[in-house]
Amino acid sequence: MSAQLTEVEIDRIRAPLEQGWTLPPSAYTSPEVFCEETREIFYKEWICVAREEQIPEPGDYRAVQVVEQPLIVVRQTDGSIRAMSAICPHRGMPVVGSHGWAQHFYCPYHLWKFALDGALVSAPLMDGVDELPKDCRLPAVQVETWQGFIFANLDSDAPSLRERLSGLDEQVGAYDMGGMRIAGSVDYDCPWNWKLLIENFMEAYHHIGPHNVSLQGIYPAKQSYVSGSVAHGWSVLHMPGIESHGEDSLLPPRPGLSETQANQSLASVIMPTFCWINTPAIAFWYELKPSGHDEMKLTIHALAPVEMLEGDTDGVAGQMLLEVIRGIHEEDIPVNQGPWKGMHAPLTTQGRLSHLEESIWQINQWWAERMTASE
Repeated sequence: MSAQLTEVEIDRIRAPLEQGWTLPPSAYTSPEVFCEETREIFYKEWICVAREEQIPEPGDYRAVQVVEQPLIVVRQTDGSIRAMSAICPHRGMPVVGSHGWAQHFYCPYHLWKFALDGALVSAPLMDGVDELPKDCRLPAVQVETWQGFIFANLDSDAPSLRERLSGLDEQVGAYDMGGMRIAGSVDYDCPWNWKLLIENFMEAYHHIGPHNVSLQGIYPAKQSYVSGSVAHGWSVLHMPGIESHGEDSLLPPRPGLSETQANQSLASVIMPTFCWINTPAIAFWYELKPSGHDEMKLTIHALAPVEMLEGDTDGVAGQMLLEVIRGIHEEDIPVNQGPWKGMHAPLTTQGRLSHLEESIWQINQWWAERMTASE
């Protein structure tokens, strides 16, 4: 980090919000910074890799990627969930490449066979080899679930996710995302740095710009405020609405919400990449999959209550929700592309933060702490 960010730049990042600055351009444009992020963040922190309903039955699995590490997330025969490396320990061949169902996993290269828990079952034509080591298997990684989401962590010594999120539960638990299901999904290629999307996602200041017609009249920028925990790496952007979401509205609020909760929407992040929106009735999960300093895949999932989807046999509700979020996100694409281009301009430097960008300040504190931890 010392070769990429100067002491002045780091001091600016760490200044109080009232004197706060953005990250410098190199934090976005440098491949070396992304390599450091991979080592110090992506391979040490909890990454959301799936929803529980995506693997409902024993043997159901999803192939996911944490930067350069392919993983299998699979439902075990006892109903538990396991995540493990998708790389065969023999010659480094991926044993799966997509999503599906299996009784066993077979490496397509030499047909080594693995159980659902990753244990090696058989290795053909290895008779002349001394006994294989007992740890010859698909290595497991930590797994935890929260609000119906599945998280994995490559660091076996990482502390529990649930402990980290206890304060967040108090703010978003009543929205009951565990009682929702994916109603539809839409994919985007994002040829820019992953942090730009999160920063844009976590402030309502830009409602006055690209969302002036779509959101500003409903969720005025100046009414937004932030809560969060820098130490635990989560932040919540509260967006009070000027319209009531009563029981007779098209999408009535979830049971158990307070009056305040029933008349606001939230944008939240659990660092590094788990972003979602709660409205009083539904939710949207932004599944970010960075693969380099300049590229990322994004899948936006619309989440709806189970009872809504049970009556939606034609998928109309899911398509309606996707149209809404597609329209919002496509207003955001130019304000991700623009800063990405601007970060490469030789005269671009750190910028000052508004009080409406407190979430960005919180995120930057967490980021800087991890990126300088080994110094």
